[in-house]
Amino acid sequence: MSSIENRRNVVTGEMIIVSPGREKSLEQLMRRASRDWSGFNAAFVDGTRCPFCAGHEAHTPPEVMVYRQAGTPENTPGWWVRVVPNLGPAADEGLADLVLNERRMGICGATNGYGFHYVIVESPMHDIGMQTMDLRQVCEVVHMWRAVSLMLAAKPNIAHISLFKNVGPTAGASQPHSHSQAVALPVLPAAILTELRGAKIYHDDHKKCPFCEEIAWELSVGHRIVAETSRFVAWCPYVSMSPYQIRISPKGHQSSFTQIGTYGDLSPLVEFADLLRQVLARMRSTLNDPDWNLYFHTAPSNNSDLPYSHWYCQTVPVTPAIQAGFEKGNGVIMLPRSPESAAKDLRDVKP
Repeated sequence: MSSIENRRNVVTGEMIIVSPGREKSLEQLMRRASRDWSGFNAAFVDGTRCPFCAGHEAHTPPEVMVYRQAGTPENTPGWWVRVVPNLGPAADEGLADLVLNERRMGICGATNGYGFHYVIVESPMHDIGMQTMDLRQVCEVVHMWRAVSLMLAAKPNIAHISLFKNVGPTAGASQPHSHSQAVALPVLPAAILTELRGAKIYHDDHKKCPFCEEIAWELSVGHRIVAETSRFVAWCPYVSMSPYQIRISPKGHQSSFTQIGTYGDLSPLVEFADLLRQVLARMRSTLNDPDWNLYFHTAPSNNSDLPYSHWYCQTVPVTPAIQAGFEKGNGVIMLPRSPESAAKDLRDVKP
């Protein structure tokens, strides 16, 4: 790259600036300080009273879904993935019978906070993370993500299900025990709505899924590919909104994550879980075990077979890079390391 580039995502309108003169080194973007949990509940952090550990089931609300050993009573040890309501929910399932019509509040709008908010506890063990789990356990977690999504999609008036994961205090986690979350809402969040609208316009104009087009182009160019399997690919997007952002998506068109299916030895679910595990291991080795977020973009739960929706899973590490006045004022990111450099860094390490 010999000159400054302004890059724009034609689907979402997002824009970044890639400037060789502003490029930071890998060493500058690695995690340099130890992980600081000092502002959090010490008994949760060290595991002595962690509500997610086996044997502490009474410290959470009753489980709503679980994978456990046959014959073991509910809300007792013997499980390997467990789903419970969040104690500090962002949505209230008790409001299902109330009218969802939006109220005008000045020039803004408001509705009641109906929805569901669950925690997916990914292991009964306190000190294991997804990047160090064995493949079978990662498959069990991915399978539960799908099962929870299908269960929530069947609830009344649910339009969108957000699956996400926060790891580490600077990524928004409140404690270290490996877990993810699912939030089901009666409306489409702004980022999802913007992406779907842009994708539909592209599909109407070109008669092709823009995400399928993007994946085909990335595979043909190759510079930003991190890893791939026969059915999935992981890459640093051309318009990455943060350094070392990695997107994983099926190569073939698939609107909804729930369409990944269940798993057997050679299933797409196992293939995806293995690639996700590899991506997380590469990110950990490259950036010195950073804090990170993971989230899915997928089709609306009430319309899961759209020709212009193509699900993906995205991992975003926390780095020392900051967004300053220009980024906050304009929504344009001056990316401190190009997607091409980031992808090479990630490829060069042993997962």
